[in-house]
Amino acid sequence: MPIRPLFSTLSTNSLIALAIATLTLNLASCGNNPTQPTTHSQTPAKSQPASLSASKLLAMANQAQSPERESLVLQAAQVYIDAGKFSRARNLLVDMNTDELPDQAYIKHTDLFSTVALQEGSNFLAHGILTKPRLEQQWQIMEPQTEVALREKRAQVFALLGEAQSSVNERIQLSSLIDNKIQHQANQDSLWQNLMSIPFAELQQLAENEHGQAARGWYSLAAINKNNQIDLEQQREQLQQWLSMWRQHPAHNNLPSDLRLLQSLIEQQPRQVALLLPMQGKLAEAGEAVRDGFFAAYFEALGNGRQTPEVRQYDSSVDVIAAYQQAIADGADLVIGPIDKEKVTEISLMPSLEVPVLSLNYPDTPPAEPLKGFYQFGLAVEDEARQVARQAFLEGHRQAMVIIPSQEWSERSARAFANEWEQLGGTVVNRTQFQTGANYSRLVKDAMQIEQSQIRTREMQALLGIPLQSSPRSRSDVDMIFLIADPAQGRQIKPTFAFHYAGKIPVYATSQIYSGQPNPKADRDLNGVRFNTMPWLFDTTSKEKQAVAQHTKSAAVYGRLHALGADAFRLYARLPQLEQVPDMRIYGATGALHMLSDRRIEREQMWVRFRNGEAQPLPMVINQNDIQY
Repeated sequence: MPIRPLFSTLSTNSLIALAIATLTLNLASCGNNPTQPTTHSQTPAKSQPASLSASKLLAMANQAQSPERESLVLQAAQVYIDAGKFSRARNLLVDMNTDELPDQAYIKHTDLFSTVALQEGSNFLAHGILTKPRLEQQWQIMEPQTEVALREKRAQVFALLGEAQSSVNERIQLSSLIDNKIQHQANQDSLWQNLMSIPFAELQQLAENEHGQAARGWYSLAAINKNNQIDLEQQREQLQQWLSMWRQHPAHNNLPSDLRLLQSLIEQQPRQVALLLPMQGKLAEAGEAVRDGFFAAYFEALGNGRQTPEVRQYDSSVDVIAAYQQAIADGADLVIGPIDKEKVTEISLMPSLEVPVLSLNYPDTPPAEPLKGFYQFGLAVEDEARQVARQAFLEGHRQAMVIIPSQEWSERSARAFANEWEQLGGTVVNRTQFQTGANYSRLVKDAMQIEQSQIRTREMQALLGIPLQSSPRSRSDVDMIFLIADPAQGRQIKPTFAFHYAGKIPVYATSQIYSGQPNPKADRDLNGVRFNTMPWLFDTTSKEKQAVAQHTKSAAVYGRLHALGADAFRLYARLPQLEQVPDMRIYGATGALHMLSDRRIEREQMWVRFRNGEAQPLPMVINQNDIQY
């Protein structure tokens, strides 16, 4: 950052000297980096007419009077958007006074400006454009095509910013406006995804209190799906009741795809499951924790009268292939495990699988070709890092600094973050690694380029020969920090950001930043840090979690493995459903689970922020203007 000297304290001669020195430095800079001659490459024939047309329109606008002038400018903006020149369109649109536009021109401006905002990832700006009171007064006079386009964008931005109910309302409106069957199905699929992001208790309340019949039916159907993700038979019974009650509902003859698979899931669900877990060696306690979580979910289902499979356990710590084959010989329909990365790799390298496997970790190297029947589920740090990238980008950040410990797993996490971040369109401007016990103040000072700021001040003082009143500044090219650290490291690193003039830069972290146990006094130093973590840690009503606490003696550090085991039970009968419906989510103890094309199950965790030393769950998206540090 540049230094701001207090020029009011300088004499006229000093100002002249400063100007000469600045000119000299600029000339020297030009000498070191000669300016390249400007070359005008030929514009491709396809894009030249569009650019020329926009220029002509703007030239005509300069000669025109209102409202023709504004109409021509809007046409020019449309030409720029059609040509992919969004920044040029934005420059035209942002300068227009919408209060003075006639209604039709205002609608056109709203359509174009919201398109530009969404294209550039400015979701909060798009939200503001699309929710202005004046727009709500224009629906009756709009062309149907324009109304569909605007409502589609509203539905998208509401969903992006966590306003699921508003998005549902828009999609219900859209369903009566869309004639195209493909678009109609896509709209219904998106509506269902929005419904699935609403908590079950809220769905129940909406199903009872919503005034619109179509909306009530959707909320009721979503509640059935959300509340029975373990019990297939009960879900089928409640679905049949819904179908008999809602014969005129749009979903009656076009159920969401995950519900259409219910009957086949019930018929094909595994009757015998093998748990392939380590029973001896260094991973024995981890295996016990996964087993305890699995059986906590198993006995909760059994106690509620649900159909459960026969479960047998096999030791994976010796010969994992032999254990797998023994499980098959004993009649297993599905194998769950192992958890050891090396053992998972052995399974993944088999030429084929006689029965499906749900591994509870990931192989060292993914198979060249996805192995049929091989499903992967685990607590991958890479999943958390990718989610941080998506969330920070969604909240409007583009320039990231990465600070991580010098460990192999954290380097994998940083790579996953960087890959996702850059694919979205962000930039990693700095990456810093640290050793445990390092001088964290020096670490942050160097990363934020405070030393360079101080050097610039000293050089300016030497040049002018007078003292300057200025404060060091941190670098200006960072708008978010991705931090990987354990609680002890984080408590030392986070306060140094404020000390080095970077206290307002938001800090995102992975679950390692939180021990899982409340410690307000120590965690005050983490205030403001946002991190993603599994719902298990904050679920006070989970029967499975209560059973684990009551019947096991596992240390708190194994809580995440208990959640992994509980979700393995949630998944065992749903794997074909997840595979056939990529947008489907299972809302489990470790997060919202969905299956990727390579049969790897990815987790989307909840968001939490430290405030007054307490880890507090957050809404889906945070507007940066609402943040309190």
